[in-house]
Amino acid sequence: MPGEYDARIKGLSVVKKGSAFTVDNLAAGQDFDVVADIEVGPSLNAVLSRIQVWASVGNQTQLARVQAQTYDQNPAPAANGPRNERIVIPFNALTGVATGDLLQAVATLKVTTGVLTDFSDARSEPFIFTS
Repeated sequence: MPGEYDARIKGLSVVKKGSAFTVDNLAAGQDFDVVADIEVGPSLNAVLSRIQVWASVGNQTQLARVQAQTYDQNPAPAANGPRNERIVIPFNALTGVATGDLLQAVATLKVTTGVLTDFSDARSEPFIFTS
């Protein structure tokens, strides 16, 4: 659990569109989701004003970014403890990658509350592009 004024991405995964099942292989033309499980400490959650996640998929074989998406929400603060939330970020089918390329998702979390800001980052397990 993060500290009172901390926020963390507890896990990052790439899943089949609309499911909770992580991918080992991603087929050409297949949409997918990047899921960030986040936790915000109770004191930060009590004055929370904005949650942002920047997620991208990189091609580790070609050392290039393939696609990036953002999530931006202004949630209501909650003074009843920590916030545990699963953020689902939709991605379109990938282009510019070849069969056998090794891919990986990365994400940065930013939680803002007036003058307080906290950042966290995470990486998914690698997966392979297939056609």
